[in-house]
Amino acid sequence: MGSLLMEKNNELIETEHPRKSKGVKIEREAYAAAADLILRQIKHDEDATLATLIAEAEKTMKAYPNVAWLVFHVKLDLEAKGFIRLMPSRLKRNTFVLRLTPKANRQKGKPIDFYQ
Repeated sequence: MGSLLMEKNNELIETEHPRKSKGVKIEREAYAAAADLILRQIKHDEDATLATLIAEAEKTMKAYPNVAWLVFHVKLDLEAKGFIRLMPSRLKRNTFVLRLTPKANRQKGKPIDFYQ
């Protein structure tokens, strides 16, 4: 545990990119941990930014190296799959915040299938 590509038997998934460029490969366990953190933070903090997500991940996901890289690429994948979107902040100039999309909100109480 602790490496994004550490164990040979841990399944890798390839992420998507919102601009349709090639994604990266991440261990399923690391992806699920980062995606769960991102979606929980966005749900509870209406002004969630990439910086606030990374700061929270660095506090809570100490078992994984390169947490900022991991959160960034999982965020891009969730955007590409339509679970979250980037929007201008209503409160702060030149700041973009992340919001859940209707697709993510329809999942109420059910686990989200990130790997579809």
